[in-house]
Amino acid sequence: MSGTVLYRKWRPADFDEVVGQEPVVRTLRNAVAQDKISHAYLFCGPRGTGKTTTARILARAINGRTASTGATALGESDDLGFDLVEIDAASNRGIDDIRELRERANYRPGSARFKVYLIDEVHQLTGPAADALLKTLEEPPPHVVFILATTDPEALKPTILSRCQRFDFRRVSVDDMVGRLRAIAESEGIEIPDEALRIIAREATGSLRDGVNLLDQVWVMCGSSVTLEAAQEALGLSPDARAMELASAALRGELAEGLAVLSAVQEDAIDFGRFKKQVVEHLRHVLLSLTGAAGTLSLSAPEIERLDEVSKGIEASAAVTALREFSQADVRRDPYQPLPLELALASVVYGPPVVETPAPQVQTAQQGGQQRQTRPQQRPDGQRRQGQRREQQQTRNLPDRTTASPEPARSTERQPERATGQQLLDRLLGTLMRRDKVLAAALRDGCQEARTSDEGLVLEFAPNREGHMKRCQDSLPQLAKVAEEVLKRPVQVVCVLGSQTDAPKSDGAPAPAGNEAAKPGRSRIAEEASRRFGARPYQSN
Repeated sequence: MSGTVLYRKWRPADFDEVVGQEPVVRTLRNAVAQDKISHAYLFCGPRGTGKTTTARILARAINGRTASTGATALGESDDLGFDLVEIDAASNRGIDDIRELRERANYRPGSARFKVYLIDEVHQLTGPAADALLKTLEEPPPHVVFILATTDPEALKPTILSRCQRFDFRRVSVDDMVGRLRAIAESEGIEIPDEALRIIAREATGSLRDGVNLLDQVWVMCGSSVTLEAAQEALGLSPDARAMELASAALRGELAEGLAVLSAVQEDAIDFGRFKKQVVEHLRHVLLSLTGAAGTLSLSAPEIERLDEVSKGIEASAAVTALREFSQADVRRDPYQPLPLELALASVVYGPPVVETPAPQVQTAQQGGQQRQTRPQQRPDGQRRQGQRREQQQTRNLPDRTTASPEPARSTERQPERATGQQLLDRLLGTLMRRDKVLAAALRDGCQEARTSDEGLVLEFAPNREGHMKRCQDSLPQLAKVAEEVLKRPVQVVCVLGSQTDAPKSDGAPAPAGNEAAKPGRSRIAEEASRRFGARPYQSN
């Protein structure tokens, strides 16, 4: 076995050697002991967590085979022969492969009790192939047991999931992996400190197979005596001191010190992708320490001491900001360019850029009047022409101010109130236009004044705008919401009709064209059409 890599040499041969999967192992062991064997199993979990290995152990266990005495690898004690069929669904994923499997499943096992079919990466089967497997998977021959393994159970059809007993394999914890690596290192005569084993375990990210492979890599490079620095160099990792120094500089707002660290890392030609990963990991440890969750971390005593030193005097909000900025830094385009990390450090020190919002413009009564006058020009062509005809007709109905008696001069004390009322009406129209354009048009064309009183908000309509006032009265709840938004307080909206004295008087005013409005016997519809659109009755010869 001298030429065998470590992960194959030390592959578990029995349930007792499986690491980090106690619930799965206990359930399968009890099922074998009670002879309650299911016809189909589904093993799910990340890579390197023992799915295939456990499937092989289960295949031997249900057939009454145990690991040979002194056996160190599953291959040495595997005597099932053709009764254990392993299929890689990544390369045998078509419907023809599944049809062949169904035909072979009808044959009884050669020497074992059960014929076991282990289908690895089953989620890569094509749709027709998965459909062809359903019937056999639901009602297989009594001598057949299916074990399906996958890293993506969500990609499987629900009909397949419902036909299997599902077992979820979890990632191996750092402590469990360090214990297994320590046992392998002692058996192989490798002298390596626990700090180096922890670095290997954290780099494996829960995959025991990756952890054993990394131990084999360090062993080949460093020999039988491995130091912490040699293990870091073999794995291509930057020293923890630099990553922690950058994290500390970011948390304390020391921009110059952090930029110096990044410059030194660049000079050593270290991959910033790996360096950023360690910086983010340190910042996460600081955040967990500040929030009282440091007990969830698997750190050595020197690492905990260094973490407490860096966390002293730091607020949790600063750790959150630094962790967010560095985790979002994208170094994939050029892993040897420090600019993304430099920008992240500067953002932490100086804070995100502040975007100044323009101050709201206060609109005067005169500007509001001009805006109301120009509003019809922004309509579509058809509505624009109709509005122009209406304005022309209203102009003809107005009294001739050159011949009519001049209005009495108003008191100067009421001018600010009028301006305020006009501005209030413009604000109401602007807010209402975004919600209901029809209601806004009725208010704009009918209301001549808006004022506040003890009753709330009073909307005064022109005497000849009863239809507009009724339309607004039917929508008082909506008008009340708009008024509350404008006035910043709840108000009651009241619609009133202006007095006849406020309306333009017909005495002294020029009669409409053709003097149509003065003729008796005219219907109300004809009068309204004449007033709005300048219509004249048709007279036959």
